Amino acid sequence: MITNLLTPGTTAFAALCLAGYILLANALAYTAFAVDKSRAINAQSRIPERSLLILATLGGWIGAKIAQHRLRHKTRKQPFGILLNLSGLIIPGAIATMLVLQSDINWASLPTHVSTKAQSLLGSSTTADAPALPHRFGPGSDTAEAP
Repeated sequence: MITNLLTPGTTAFAALCLAGYILLANALAYTAFAVDKSRAINAQSRIPERSLLILATLGGWIGAKIAQHRLRHKTRKQPFGILLNLSGLIIPGAIATMLVLQSDINWASLPTHVSTKAQSLLGSSTTADAPALPHRFGPGSDTAEAP
């Protein structure tokens, strides 16, 4: 039964491959930070910051952040810290973009879709089946009954 789930082309197989990639990318990023910290202590040639940021951007952001805090490596370098934090948003942003691009919205229906969503958010829908607003009760309301 498990072998049927893990055959190429199934969702379980894709999830397993993704999990393996994420684990490998995070282990590689953590190792790169550890090697760079060791080289910094021993006054040897360092791993370029660009390479560390690329490893974090390609899926190793969690491993890079764990290494940064555990090893206390590159915590004072503020431009690097900001770029490292921003690199963690790139993959989720790319996934969100792909989900939006693969949805059933096309360029021809985009203005209609956006206007109906905006009207529903603003509450200015002109359709007849719009939900009624709840009645207010208490002083000053027009539905409160006199004693």
